Amino acid sequence: MIKPEFNLSEEAKKKLKKIIDFILEDGDVEIIDQDDTGMIILEIKTENPAIIIGRHGHTLDAIQHLVNILSNRKFKEDERKKIIIDIEDYRAKRKDILTKYALEKADIVKKYNKEITLCFMNASERRIIHVVLQEDPLVNTYSEGTDPYRKVIIKPQ
Repeated sequence: MIKPEFNLSEEAKKKLKKIIDFILEDGDVEIIDQDDTGMIILEIKTENPAIIIGRHGHTLDAIQHLVNILSNRKFKEDERKKIIIDIEDYRAKRKDILTKYALEKADIVKKYNKEITLCFMNASERRIIHVVLQEDPLVNTYSEGTDPYRKVIIKPQ
């Protein structure tokens, strides 16, 4: 008998659904995208997204981390795919907020020629700040501290 091929997208969806069912009564999960870049995007549908998102997306990030570990544990490191979990387009909205925040703070740095320390952020949020400001020749960014208390510093060039 031939074993059916293991489908990581379906496995991740099942793991996520189990977690969501434990937290919510009305949660559902859809596979949004799976491509050759090594990424799988899952979308949670619910009437109460705030419970899953948590403060500044910390709960959503924790669930995403868990699903990545549980789904990819059968694979060697070079065969693993990154699983992104989103809800109500939260990730795009958060990216827009962080982009505006970074640009506002960079303007202040340029205006007063003094460095600014931003609030504590996780790695993906810090990366957004660095990417947004890397094209600005008048400011420089770097991260300082240890997780979870790591923050971005914006300084004049």
